[in-house]
Amino acid sequence: MTTIWTRQAIDAAIDRRAQERSGVSAGLLELDDHPGRRLLDGAQLSGDTATAWARASAELAALWTVFEAYQQVLDRVSTLRGGPKTRLGDKELAALADLLTGRSVALPRQAVPFERRGLLDPASTQDFLTLDEAVQSMTRTYDLVKKVAVDAENAWNRLLEPLDELKQKVQAARTTADAVGVGTDPVFDRLANIEAQTADMRRRALSDPLGMVAGTVGVPARVTQLLGELDRVRVELEQALAARAEFDERLAGIEAVITLIAQAEAEAETVRAEVLAKISGPRLPPASAAAAHLRTKVADLRRERSGQSWTLLGRNLSALEKNSRVILENAHKRVEQVRAPLARRDELRGLLDAYRARAARHGVAETPRLVAAHRAARDLLWSAPCDLAAAEYAVRGYQAAVGAALPSMS
Repeated sequence: MTTIWTRQAIDAAIDRRAQERSGVSAGLLELDDHPGRRLLDGAQLSGDTATAWARASAELAALWTVFEAYQQVLDRVSTLRGGPKTRLGDKELAALADLLTGRSVALPRQAVPFERRGLLDPASTQDFLTLDEAVQSMTRTYDLVKKVAVDAENAWNRLLEPLDELKQKVQAARTTADAVGVGTDPVFDRLANIEAQTADMRRRALSDPLGMVAGTVGVPARVTQLLGELDRVRVELEQALAARAEFDERLAGIEAVITLIAQAEAEAETVRAEVLAKISGPRLPPASAAAAHLRTKVADLRRERSGQSWTLLGRNLSALEKNSRVILENAHKRVEQVRAPLARRDELRGLLDAYRARAARHGVAETPRLVAAHRAARDLLWSAPCDLAAAEYAVRGYQAAVGAALPSMS
């Protein structure tokens, strides 16, 4: 059944197409102005991004071709319709209906390559679309091109922010390295390698952002790894710079700690002599000569100052500071370990006196059993050298004797 088009139906269709045309124009202008599309157009692309944008660009060119043919039809419709007071006869209504609903969108003729043509085939072909088909074609192409542009912009945003951070940190590390001075330490080679990799990744990020983020979520792992490596390089360079500025002061601080270590070692040996004289067969930690060893290390650092790189000196200086503090702590502990037998003897003496006082309060201190037990323990504790094991056994015996005597009190 043939549809009868009235003037009102034609005008309604024209109004709908005009709104549609405005929407398509606005979308294409927005796509044309999209930051991702502009970046893709202006960059020297490579890899996955170059492949994706070459395909999208071809599709975009085809979209504009369809859009121009689409607009030509709508312009013909507008011309044929005339003004609102223009009278339309059946012939004009039929022509407008054919433009609005028929295959009126004529695409440019496409040459058919010779190798694809048969004897009677034409040298070129031409496709015709309806307005609806033209809009559907443009919509599909628009979505494809838009996805590439948006994906590329998102990839650049994901890459450039951490790479900018990396670049700034590399520049700061280079400034520190220059302040340290030229050296042969591997840390300078590591920094140069990070600089080269950072520059290379920035070039790749600008030319192939889609390839760099493919299969990743968030910041690419290599960027994170470089940031970690750079942090370690920065710490070494800052140590080197600090060592250069504070070398004498910090070395003097180490020597002050060594003096305290030597004092603790001397005290431990003084106490050791006392323990050996007063305690029988004590188990003592070996003597320490850490202070002398550390003084050798300090002398080595002073000699190396003129020949070694500040990075190595910085590491060695920091290590010596840390080691000297640990050794000082251990030296104090060793004094207490050497003193422990005397401290245990004094503790047993106090314990013996406390139990004798308790026995005296209850009037049993002078019983023959307690007197004998007290004398045996006291003789051991106040003899030199003192047999600590026997003395402890005797004190516990006296303690037990006092405990046994107290229940008899009523």
